[in-house]
Amino acid sequence: MDMGSSPEHACQISMLWNWYTIDSCFIAKSWHVRTKGMFAGTCIGVFLMVFFSQWLARLAKEFDKAVDSQRVERTFPVESDSSIDKSGVSCAPRVQRDVFVDRPILYTLSHRWLFQAANVSFVHHVIKCGLFTVQWGLSYLIMLLFMYYNGYVIISCILGAFFGKLAFSVSEPAVQEEVSCCKE
Repeated sequence: MDMGSSPEHACQISMLWNWYTIDSCFIAKSWHVRTKGMFAGTCIGVFLMVFFSQWLARLAKEFDKAVDSQRVERTFPVESDSSIDKSGVSCAPRVQRDVFVDRPILYTLSHRWLFQAANVSFVHHVIKCGLFTVQWGLSYLIMLLFMYYNGYVIISCILGAFFGKLAFSVSEPAVQEEVSCCKE
């Protein structure tokens, strides 16, 4: 006699390490894996989500660099050859030192940084915030997927992170070079 207490294809969810494939569920009831093909698609999708998150991180970093270089060019335009040193670096006038430069903790606690004029346009700031929000959301989805402790999904995440970093950090400098300006 069937008591009806357990359906045939119930979600298998475990808070312990597991290797469930069929009838595993992730994030929502609608993400119920019923076939091997669906599970393969889940692993490929998770891999691509983490891979995409690495691309998005690089995209945001490149956007920041482009906005910063545009801001520097607008702030310190090169007007003559006399403002360029031998290495071709612009020798923009130095800004007066702030009282808090040698005391970063005082500067931080003063909250002067909060009320300073914006360094970027409103549109650029909105774009930067949008990129950050998408990165933040993806990070939490990836964390939630990790919390299912499914070995295949965790391996897919790790491989996505590895290949994403491999693909999108190739031309990224390891250390930011600091150029000393106007030394003769």
